Amino acid sequence: MAGSGQGSGPRAVFAERFALLYAEAGDPPLKKVTESVGRARRTDERGRPVRATAQRVSDWRRGRNVPARFSALSVVLEVLIGEARKSRPQPPAAGLYDLDAWRALWEEALASPVTAPVDEDPPSSDEIGVCPYRGLAAFQPEDSSWFFGRERSTAALVSRLGSAAETGGIVMLVGASGAGKSSLVRAGVIPSVRDGALAVPGSTNWPAVVITPGGDPVKELIRQIPELAEILDMALTLDGMDQDLVASGHGPDTFLGQTLMGVMRFAAQIRAAFAAYAARHGGDRVVVVVDQFEEAFTLSSDENRVQVFVQALHVACTPAVPGGTAPAVVLVGVRADFYGRCLAFPELADALQDRQMVLGPMTSAELREAVSRPAKAAGLQLEPGLIELMLRDLGVRSGRAQARAGQGAYDAGALPLLSHALLATWQRRQAGKLTIAGYRSAGGIQGAVAATAERAWADLAPEAQHAARPLLLRLVRVGEDTQDTRRRSTRHELVEQAANRAAGEEALEVLARARLVTLDAGSVEITHEALLQAWPRLRSWIDQDREGQLLRQRLEEDAATWVGQDRDSSLLYRGARLETARHWADAAGREGLTGTAQDFLAVSMQYRRRAAWGRRAAVVCVVVLALIAATAAVLAVRQRDDAVFRQVVAEADRLQGSDPSLSAQLALVAHRMRPDDRDVQTRLLSTQTTPLAIPLTGHTGPVYLTSYSPDGKFLATASFDQTVRLWDLRDPDDPKPLGSPLPGHRSWVTSAVFSPDGRTLATAGDDATVRLWDVSDPERPRSLGEPLRGDNGTVYLLAFTPDSRTLVTANADHTARLWDVTDPARPRRLGEPLGGHTDQVRAVAISPDGALLATAGDDGTVVLFDVRDVRAPRQLGEPVTGFEDTVHSLAFSPDSKLLAGAGEDHSVRLFDVADPAAPKPVGRPLTDHTEGVWSVAFSPDGRLLAAAGADGTTRLWNIADPAHAVPLGQPLSGRNGIVYAVSFSPDGRTLATGSHDAVVRLWSLPPGVLVGHSARTVGPRFTPDDHHLVSAAEDESIQVWDITDPGDPQSTAVLSHGAGVWSLAMSEDGRTLASVSDKVVRLWDVTDPHHPRPLGEPIGVGTRYSSPVALRHDGKVLVTGSDDNSVQLWDIEDREHPKPLGRALVGHGGYVHYVGFTPDGRTLVTASADNTVRLWNVTDPAAAQPLGHPLAGHTGAVRAGDISPDGRTLATASDDRTIRLWDLTVPNRVEPIGAPMSGHAEEAVAVAFSPDGRTLASGGEDRTIRLWDVHDLRRPTAVGQVLTGHQGGLRDMAFSPDGRRLASTSSDSTVRVWDLDLQHVIERVCVKTKGVLPEDRWREHLPQLDYEPPCP
Repeated sequence: MAGSGQGSGPRAVFAERFALLYAEAGDPPLKKVTESVGRARRTDERGRPVRATAQRVSDWRRGRNVPARFSALSVVLEVLIGEARKSRPQPPAAGLYDLDAWRALWEEALASPVTAPVDEDPPSSDEIGVCPYRGLAAFQPEDSSWFFGRERSTAALVSRLGSAAETGGIVMLVGASGAGKSSLVRAGVIPSVRDGALAVPGSTNWPAVVITPGGDPVKELIRQIPELAEILDMALTLDGMDQDLVASGHGPDTFLGQTLMGVMRFAAQIRAAFAAYAARHGGDRVVVVVDQFEEAFTLSSDENRVQVFVQALHVACTPAVPGGTAPAVVLVGVRADFYGRCLAFPELADALQDRQMVLGPMTSAELREAVSRPAKAAGLQLEPGLIELMLRDLGVRSGRAQARAGQGAYDAGALPLLSHALLATWQRRQAGKLTIAGYRSAGGIQGAVAATAERAWADLAPEAQHAARPLLLRLVRVGEDTQDTRRRSTRHELVEQAANRAAGEEALEVLARARLVTLDAGSVEITHEALLQAWPRLRSWIDQDREGQLLRQRLEEDAATWVGQDRDSSLLYRGARLETARHWADAAGREGLTGTAQDFLAVSMQYRRRAAWGRRAAVVCVVVLALIAATAAVLAVRQRDDAVFRQVVAEADRLQGSDPSLSAQLALVAHRMRPDDRDVQTRLLSTQTTPLAIPLTGHTGPVYLTSYSPDGKFLATASFDQTVRLWDLRDPDDPKPLGSPLPGHRSWVTSAVFSPDGRTLATAGDDATVRLWDVSDPERPRSLGEPLRGDNGTVYLLAFTPDSRTLVTANADHTARLWDVTDPARPRRLGEPLGGHTDQVRAVAISPDGALLATAGDDGTVVLFDVRDVRAPRQLGEPVTGFEDTVHSLAFSPDSKLLAGAGEDHSVRLFDVADPAAPKPVGRPLTDHTEGVWSVAFSPDGRLLAAAGADGTTRLWNIADPAHAVPLGQPLSGRNGIVYAVSFSPDGRTLATGSHDAVVRLWSLPPGVLVGHSARTVGPRFTPDDHHLVSAAEDESIQVWDITDPGDPQSTAVLSHGAGVWSLAMSEDGRTLASVSDKVVRLWDVTDPHHPRPLGEPIGVGTRYSSPVALRHDGKVLVTGSDDNSVQLWDIEDREHPKPLGRALVGHGGYVHYVGFTPDGRTLVTASADNTVRLWNVTDPAAAQPLGHPLAGHTGAVRAGDISPDGRTLATASDDRTIRLWDLTVPNRVEPIGAPMSGHAEEAVAVAFSPDGRTLASGGEDRTIRLWDVHDLRRPTAVGQVLTGHQGGLRDMAFSPDGRRLASTSSDSTVRVWDLDLQHVIERVCVKTKGVLPEDRWREHLPQLDYEPPCP
């Protein structure tokens, strides 16, 4: 249990450097390396032959040890360096091929301790070598050896360039911001062309030029290709003359996008200049890449210069004569949201029509390559499960549609966030391994950028922080009708503008070290636009003064134009525009504007004073400006509040998966800010199906065990801090420490358990002792007698027999020992220790019936003993195998028939111990954990299994059918690190966990999640008195739930239908229930919900794949399927003897999915997979007739329907993902009402009206529930966001009779009851998350708000 080192000392440096060299050598087989060492025939200092075994080399590579002598290492190094030089003559990291540098590294590693001190700083990037991830920065050509995952896109783009090389014309690359365009062209396309991928003779020698347009694209083009300077200057001069001619009416017609005469006159010279540049660099053509072409629109204010730039590129890549060869191949990359702006240029419009490539999201396979292959190339290891976790956090889904296309689904712009998360995880690597803990510590996909930025911000001195804000804002161009973008500036401009230049320099350096800004040849820019959205602090700065930033941008651009036009006075500001600018500049201070802009304003003010109007005009102007300023101020405050609100909501959403309790608290903060916001209200409603935790603090070390007293009023916890603590849970909503910690143990404490009679507490630990405590009065525990010393080493776990008379210990000496504690003050040993193991015994468990003892440990086996006679225990059968590593925990089910074991091999395994001499595995191992599992526990009713693991999560499974355990909800997680302990409270409502962060968490399990079925659930149906709910499932069971107390629902009856149940119906009086499977319908009398009984014989029907069923409101007529495409009416006035009424109703051409009666019983509605709905006149059920024409409108199968309580409206749900409303006022002339309601991402399969008919609920295969306000049927509106919680597609829904609750069933095997009273939900969050949001956590997540907890 001792923590391991951090893996950040000299030994880790040595291991990582050695792994890098091994990767550079081509990752040769270990056998090949050792054979090469043997062939070298070297001897060591003592003249003995040098040998290096495969295991030894593997250990060096994995960081398990360091060579004892350099002679053995040097030979291996020579072999690897020789291989590495073949593929890369120059090392990727300094000293990698230098034996002297290796000797120094080896000596430092050998001299360092095996475990690095916990507080030792991690090595720098340069100290170890190469980071294969670029973070927010784009990959460059020199990074091509780390660039993976885009091979398919690279090949496609190079193919388009090859075609353009033959025919001419610009090639366009279009993609979302953050899709990876810059990296693709720089690290993918350019190296591929140099490697001959273009398949054009001589193309391997073509030089490549990368241009970013900036504020003056022509100037940037000339800077890269100086041969163009004189030509483009003349072209621009003639261009101006052409414009003058046009203005006078004597020149050719021109407009943005037409060819200007100035460029065309010099076409031959432009081509010659490009050819000369290519020849000067050893080629006959040049590859020109224009990256981030959108800068031509966002940063350049001269449209003519942009036009000249585009036309010069067009000329360069177009042959002078058909069939000729152009001197350049041009590739232009542009953000997708500037597509329309490009169409204004004929040259680009032509390229977009014929030579464009759209860069979309990477497939899940490509993402895996992008993560794993750079690590492999750098000799790094990836912890199992890390890639899957990253892809999940990125939003990659693998549903049917995506699977067919091989495509994950995520926001392409999120790619920089993944890249930065990889960089941040690399910075937290452990001995050359990228770990899940490091990834979580970095903040994950969404949080890594913000975490890095916040750390950099925290590293700044207060003066530098003050300087950083205006500095960063100057690197952002705030969009008016487009997204915000980054802006390039110069270091001189930024530092000169700072009020404190030294602080400005410091801020730049710290931000650059964190890779948040990029410094290059005097220029400065934010590394990637993703930072603008991912860093809440920067986002809030932008949003807080968006209008001011827009004003500053316009002012500085106008000032630059003024200077460029020789300070033309006609361009100066006047009137309200000047006053608004002056007010903003005064508030911003000296650092708010460039020197040019300050001069511009100063001269504008001088001209204003010279041309001042009369006093009255001045007063009017001031009043007008004051109104403008006041209006702007009000708008600014509103915008700031909107921005802060969005940040709070975003932070709550970000934490929903990693810390649901904190997420719920932040959702409450958002609700307090905007009480009427429907989106936040539904977010809060969704929390009711999520476990929430109250943290208990007090321990100062990891918590290894949590144990409830038998009455559930107290909790005992054992910790690495050498103490045991008792907690008072008599008020479960206000837990508190009980007295002082129990002292006595001299090392870490492993176990603290109550005896079943609640009178005794036993504790044990690494000091090889067991202590007994009298806890008859838990507020005054007292030690009983001397510590028990069995001389068996560390005692890892304790267990009492059900009669409280015997105590069992799990010992480090490979044994378990029994103690007689009938008199706890005078315990005594019972016989000899129990063997059966070949290594330390880590776990013991005693069955609730007291008959069996199970032990397990480091040898990976479980041994069962018969302990009915504790004085003569005997081993039963052979040890149980199957685990691949240490077994940390064991637990028996409440009925003593199942044994669960949790192991270091990431698994939880179930065994049937009905015959304890021959236990049998039950189902497949549960392998949801991504690291070792430390603790396992059954719920008191045996329906749930909980397990806690080293991956930082606690997971729950529905084991109603143990052979088919189903994960229940999302993993429970927080900022806890390894979770060592888990236990259920005696009432099953709470789960206590203990973890590495020294915190005990009490997880309140949501009472609205009903677990009892083991397969897809159907129903649900409320009884009229609202006290009971009936559900069924494909596991053949029907369950009746008593929901009188919403906080403690209980299963009161379980019926067997005899086959999987597909549908349920209940009569309005609550007396009759109908259940349907294929070919069989059963009726049940549920007058007494606690004792339902079958009615008559099962009704045989001809259905195989459909299961429609409904009861008329008087309960006398039943409708079922006749066969899959037709329905049959039944007379059930005598419920024991149902009789068919008339013939089957035929007409549908597909499965009938829904049937329902109108409230007056005169009309029957049927809906089918043939995409239609039909109405039938059933006034005389024995002679039913069709009404009107089939209702068409849906484009997919109609899966469900419901009729409003007043009988006037029908709602239908379809596979076309829509819900439609129909007017039933005139049954033979039904009309659709309004437009279809859409919102579900997959098929809509369930729909239900509330009792007042004003709300409609819909459920889909997308696992969500949507609520709709339908009080105005022609304009229904969605009520907030979707309700989430189900882990499988919805099946059916129903409102409670009072409309305050909604029940739903799903393919995830659960039934969920949703409380629609928002105040109840808020009260639960406040009560069940006490202590989750202290002031320091508030400052961390909501720095923009004053501390004001949302709960009293």
